[in-house]
Amino acid sequence: MTGTGTEQGDHVRLMREAAEREGLGGHRGGHASSAPARGRGALGVAILAAVLAAAVAAALATGYGPLAIVPGLPLVLCVIALLGHLVFGARTSDARLEQYEGGLVVHLKGRVRVVRYADTTVLDNTVRRTQYGRTVSVTYSFGLTDTEGRNLVVGSVFTGGDVWGPLLRHDAALAQLPGALVRLDAGERLEFGIVWLTAAELGSGRASAPWHLVSGVELEDGTLTVRAEGRRGALLVAPTRYTPNVSLLLALTETLRAAGPRPSR
Repeated sequence: MTGTGTEQGDHVRLMREAAEREGLGGHRGGHASSAPARGRGALGVAILAAVLAAAVAAALATGYGPLAIVPGLPLVLCVIALLGHLVFGARTSDARLEQYEGGLVVHLKGRVRVVRYADTTVLDNTVRRTQYGRTVSVTYSFGLTDTEGRNLVVGSVFTGGDVWGPLLRHDAALAQLPGALVRLDAGERLEFGIVWLTAAELGSGRASAPWHLVSGVELEDGTLTVRAEGRRGALLVAPTRYTPNVSLLLALTETLRAAGPRPSR
C-alpha cells in the first residue's frame, strides 16, 4: 500500500528541508519507490500460483497424490516470491530519493537520511547482465555513508536507477576531486581498497609505476585493470565492489596521467 498524497508531500518537504540544512545545492530530481511496479509484476506470479494450486488440488482429488509434487514444487517457489513482494512493498512503499548536486536525501522506513558527496564513501555494487556480448539489464546499487557516519544502501528500492546511478557516480567524484588533489599535493598517500596512489605513482601492494608509465586504465564487468609500460601483465586488478570511491579513483587517474610526472613531497 502506498502512502496518501499528504503523507508523500510531507516526506518531500522534510527531505528538501534536510537538503537545504546540509547545503546540498541545486536539485537534480526525485525518484519514487519501486514497490508499486514490483506489485504489478507480482500479479503474474499470483496467477501462476493459482493455476499451480488448482493442479495440486486436482491431483489430490483424483487419487494421484504423487503427481501433486510436479506442480507443488513451483507452487512453493511462487508463494515464497509473493511473500517477498508483500514484505518488500510493506517496508518500502513510502521510499523516496531526492538527488542534489552535492548529495542526496532518502526517505526509507520512516526515516530521512542525508548523504553529502564531499565526505561520503561510495561502494559501487552495480550489476550489469549481458548476453551474447550485449547488455541486457543494469541493476544500480551503491553502499554509501550518511552524514551520521552510518552505512546506507541506495539501490533497486528506488525507480530510475539509470538516471540517479550515473549522476551519483559523476557528482560524488566531482565533489571529492579537489580535496583529494590538495591531499596529494601535500604529500599524502590515498588508498582505495587494495589500490593506492600518490602524486608520483600508482600501485597495489608493493607493485607500483610512476604516472608517466601508466599506459591504460580499463573498467569492465566490475573489474578495474591498470596496465603500465614495461610490464607483461597488469599492474593491478581490483574488483570495483570492494574498491571504495572508484569513480574518484578513475578521475584522479585521468587527471594525474594527463598532468605528467608530479614529484611527491
